[in-house]
Amino acid sequence: MSGFNNEIVKQFIKGDEASFKVIFNFFYPRLYYFVREYIPNDDLAENMVQDTFLTLWNKRNDLKEDTNINAWLYTVARNNCLKKLRDEKSQKNVFAHNHLNELELEMNMEALSVLDTSDLTFTEIERIIENTLAGLTPQCRIIFELSRFENKKNKEIAEQLEISVKAVEGQITKALKVFKTTLKDYLPLVSYLFIG
Repeated sequence: MSGFNNEIVKQFIKGDEASFKVIFNFFYPRLYYFVREYIPNDDLAENMVQDTFLTLWNKRNDLKEDTNINAWLYTVARNNCLKKLRDEKSQKNVFAHNHLNELELEMNMEALSVLDTSDLTFTEIERIIENTLAGLTPQCRIIFELSRFENKKNKEIAEQLEISVKAVEGQITKALKVFKTTLKDYLPLVSYLFIG
């Protein structure tokens, strides 16, 4: 998972809608899983991620060509979550019917407040992912990349590599154990890796 293609970002900044769709399709699931960690409501989480992309579109002219789009999107999503949690707290709503009590709300607010979504953090995450991938066996690496970065189903991977689905599942499980250790300090920002 190297940095997101800067050419796509450059085209997006110029107003290219196709580039925006590429960015949206790539980052939407990642941001959804991130927001869902803190907002216990599927519809609300989806709306917040859509708001993040609306902000991206509206502020595209303010972005620089070397903007780390990953860090930028996560920062906006984090700030949207914080704002929503503060609003919920002030209204004493506490996500009625969504099982988030006041203590959980406080904990989520605190976690988000200290969460680092800087360019440097995402550069470090990319470095850790690349190093971790390099340390996996070739088959484990290929399977994990097909699963998590190309979004292929286990059955598709098994057919492509001519192995059993159980073998695919075993290799993904092995890779996830390694990633949970190497990325332990960044789990909220990489939760998408652990959702199959």
